[in-house]
Amino acid sequence: MRLCSFQGPEVFEELTEAWIDLLRRSSVDSPFLRPGWLRTWWEHLGEGELHVLTFEEGGRLIGIAPLRRIARDGRRVLETFSEEVTDYLDLPVESGREEELAHALLAWLISPAAPEWDLLILWNIREDSPIYGAWSAVAPAYGLVARAERLTVCPVLSLPATWEAYLQMLDGKDRHELRRKMRRVEALESVRWYILREDGPDAGEAIEAFLDLMAVSSPEKADFLSEGVRAFLRQAIRQGLREGWARLSFMEIEGEKAATYLDFDYRDRIWLYNAGFNPRFAGLSPGIVLLAYLIRQAIEQGKPVFDFLRGDEPYKFRFGAREVPLYRILISRPE
Repeated sequence: MRLCSFQGPEVFEELTEAWIDLLRRSSVDSPFLRPGWLRTWWEHLGEGELHVLTFEEGGRLIGIAPLRRIARDGRRVLETFSEEVTDYLDLPVESGREEELAHALLAWLISPAAPEWDLLILWNIREDSPIYGAWSAVAPAYGLVARAERLTVCPVLSLPATWEAYLQMLDGKDRHELRRKMRRVEALESVRWYILREDGPDAGEAIEAFLDLMAVSSPEKADFLSEGVRAFLRQAIRQGLREGWARLSFMEIEGEKAATYLDFDYRDRIWLYNAGFNPRFAGLSPGIVLLAYLIRQAIEQGKPVFDFLRGDEPYKFRFGAREVPLYRILISRPE
């Protein structure tokens, strides 16, 4: 397996076609691992030194390790990046060859070719990722220690074939409350919901409306939406709209936007990324109703999975999701 190292951001453009082809051959394909998402993050939020490693065999890309080196707490850290805006991070690798890539990466890590480092961090790895268990098994062969630290969960909902079957999955009280909230909104004279999924003339206004509603939803979201994060999201959403996997949904009541979601219709699932709500309509629970509509639509489209992504907010479990633990892997020399 041949390893190459790139340190300029142009690598995201140069490898786009091969990178996306590799994602299709991997078991961890997600919007967060696409080169455009990572390039956009680097452009607006990136710090440190970029180190993108590629692993090739017979002229074909087998794996990629996008890393950065940054000083943190007095240590030289190599890490996967964009974790603050990215729910799942992993190393794109051809399915079935995860352990080979782990060996190749750690061999590079202890070689003179690697930059000086004290700690390698692989952020936001799902417990069911094929590469999750490889590190502790492989690390000792290179005189290294690997450990996993649980960060949070990503609740995931397995969808049945029909909406009625889905409702029957819910706890009786939750089912009753959901139906009641839906009926109350549907009884209003002036209410509509819609999805924008193309980068047309209305996209800019829709993106700003999403960001504004997100900001007024909570002080935590307002703090999160720094100018850098806003710029990142504007560009990332537009790219997702152009490529056909990003969606902005809105519910309007009396002509005013009451709730919004940004989600990704990608591969076999819907990935619910973030949301915004107008406090003026809090009594009508428009966010809950709009989310129910998105789940119902996903069922009608035959999607097997609705992924709520990172965070253990109670509403996700009231909608029937189950926990998928999320970890970070830390690799270092023995102390």
